[in-house]
Amino acid sequence: MNKLNPKPTAEAIFNFPCDYPIKVMGKDCQALHTEMCAIIERHAGEIHPHRISSKKSTKGNYISYTVRIVATSVSQLDLINKELQDHPLVAYIL
Repeated sequence: MNKLNPKPTAEAIFNFPCDYPIKVMGKDCQALHTEMCAIIERHAGEIHPHRISSKKSTKGNYISYTVRIVATSVSQLDLINKELQDHPLVAYIL
């Protein structure tokens, strides 16, 4: 973009606070659900069960979760994503 139209910041695009989906995929095990919730709650507060949806893979070996949080900043989202990416039970984050 040119100088008259600077590239918008992530803060401007998201208009914080906002509803934000975090998508996590990994092996289908209770530990993934427990650890994922603990990581997200550390940064975003308590997650109510109705804010979590899941879908198992066709063969049932993997599961994907969508957790809806109220995001307050890009740095909050970065911290959540970094911690989830570093966890051995998490295969992918979208």
